[in-house]
Amino acid sequence: MIGGRRWWLAWPAGILCAGIVAGLVYLAFPAVPGVVTYTIELLQQGARSTAASKPTAKPVGEIGTALTDDCVSLYPSALWIELTLDPHTVLSQDMTPPASELMTAMAPWHPAPRMTCGWRAADGGTVRTSLVDLSDAAAAQARIATALGDLGFACSTSPTQAAVLTCTRTRAAVTDTEVIAGRYWLSTAEAGWQPGGYVNGLVDRLWPHPKR
Repeated sequence: MIGGRRWWLAWPAGILCAGIVAGLVYLAFPAVPGVVTYTIELLQQGARSTAASKPTAKPVGEIGTALTDDCVSLYPSALWIELTLDPHTVLSQDMTPPASELMTAMAPWHPAPRMTCGWRAADGGTVRTSLVDLSDAAAAQARIATALGDLGFACSTSPTQAAVLTCTRTRAAVTDTEVIAGRYWLSTAEAGWQPGGYVNGLVDRLWPHPKR
């Protein structure tokens, strides 16, 4: 009831208010399908934008050769999205070479860094990966394995990828993984942080397993 008014004034006022609300609902109803369609289009556009931001696969020999290239060209789509979706993960890109002891061990094959991508997690853990050009090392796997073995690495090749040599070493909280295939060297150092499937994802992206 309207405060200070008689009941016979309150009832008409209530009916009038209800009528106004009903009228507004009636006027707005035709716009509902349009609003729904607009919302769906926005969601679809967001999905298309996400898909468009996924890395486009490039042959390993072309990665980092253009001025417009950045780290996205090095990574498989799923791994890139996983790393970049974390708002607390920081990415840096430069041409910093791998550790000096590694560069010295690989010196006979004239290493030339092409791209280095560094990631830092919120807790301070880091992952750095460098793509390095070599003079053709395909025929020198045994020598490379020996050179890295002298630094404490254990080296092996995959039964399905004999041309890919993988050497790993763990010291304290740092794991180094060196992958050499032909005239390319992928060097990764994981310090206090090992994203799941990181190195394997990169290797499968750059040197896919042969199809049967």
